[in-house]
Amino acid sequence: MKSAWINRTLAALRDAGGRVTDQRRLILAAIDAAPAGMSAEELVSAVQRSDGDASRSTVYRTLDLLRDIDAVETVHPSPEQHRYLARRSPDQHHVVCQTCGTVDIIERCSFDAITTEVELKTGFAVTGHSLEVYGLCGPCHTTAT
Repeated sequence: MKSAWINRTLAALRDAGGRVTDQRRLILAAIDAAPAGMSAEELVSAVQRSDGDASRSTVYRTLDLLRDIDAVETVHPSPEQHRYLARRSPDQHHVVCQTCGTVDIIERCSFDAITTEVELKTGFAVTGHSLEVYGLCGPCHTTAT
């Protein structure tokens, strides 16, 4: 059974004029099954285990398209690492462990007051925002203390 996120993403792909291929379905299924996200290379490996003909370039092009239609988000556990997560709600933000790279999702955000303040002070019309909070996850914090 497909998740609501996969169904919404397939519809968004079609609406954007994209084709829904078997490889794209495998990519969506792999992202959907990884709540803490996956690196592009982890995604390539997961898709190639299911379909040996899947190419690295197909995965990367699909990730670009999924970002363009706001179906995935990128988080950065470290400057050289990027993880791709399913964007399940418009107000989804992340906490990222600086030691092990664990990513947890924060479903709600109280950014409205800050947005209003930013608009008043700068004259910007805020159209969106992204929030990543860095720290240590429970196990890493316990080990560090």
